[in-house]
Amino acid sequence: MDPKLTEYDCTQCGACCRSFPIFASEADAVREPMIRQEARRLPEHLETTDKAYQLFPLPFHTRCPYLKDDELCRIYQSRPSVCRQFESGSEQCIEARRRQGIQSTGT
Repeated sequence: MDPKLTEYDCTQCGACCRSFPIFASEADAVREPMIRQEARRLPEHLETTDKAYQLFPLPFHTRCPYLKDDELCRIYQSRPSVCRQFESGSEQCIEARRRQGIQSTGT
């Protein structure tokens, strides 16, 4: 199927939240305090401006801790920058959907 003719509905997908490592910055944690509660703080020597907390993968987690069972994000309005920058329909999006067995819907 031609990717240009495909609709990617992020509101009921969650493939990216189950497929790739997800990190959050300190600025993200200031915007969304729950990050400090549920994410793993990286050791200081591994921290960067963009990566201070690891949300996924974590032991015993099969998805980002903020992805609900209905595939909607609990912290969508205050989600980390990496999530805000992720583009629906991008190569990474298509790869995440493939990994999760999610078919694209033609428009």
